[in-house]
Amino acid sequence: MSFKDFFPQRVRNSALLFGVIPVGTPAGRWLSKLITLPQLRKITGGDIPWAPLRKPLSESTVALVSTGGVHLRSDRPFNLNGDPTFRVIPKNALSGAMAISHQAYDRTDALKDINLVFPIERLRELEVERVIGRLANDHYGFGLMGSAKALIPAMKQVARRISESGVDLVLLVPA
Repeated sequence: MSFKDFFPQRVRNSALLFGVIPVGTPAGRWLSKLITLPQLRKITGGDIPWAPLRKPLSESTVALVSTGGVHLRSDRPFNLNGDPTFRVIPKNALSGAMAISHQAYDRTDALKDINLVFPIERLRELEVERVIGRLANDHYGFGLMGSAKALIPAMKQVARRISESGVDLVLLVPA
């Protein structure tokens, strides 16, 4: 039995863990958690931090951070072999002006609708409907990086930029 016979088409298009296990399978999701959660606990000192919202959502400034490899088409793509950098995406960026540089998840649907991994248009709608106070001017995209520790300098830089811009709430969208 071949790989193609065993896994359906959508799973065959998934990235592989250890070159064998498709990410889109239950075993792949379990293995991803097994690898990722200890790294996250290690860099956060054990408990994952939580900060309560200090004002109503309808008065809050919201920023978006995605690890889906989203960037502007005019930006340098993320290095697919590991990239500890980030890209700034302005709030008025159109979906057609965005691209995805990431190979660790099935991007088929995200390439059709960027909002699946970078829901900027949904946030604009929430701003118009006054569900959120306002959308921050800058949003951030990260690419693929095997080591959470290698991301710390970029994460600190993004956290500083977000803090300095008066953002109250960050929507984190993992890939």
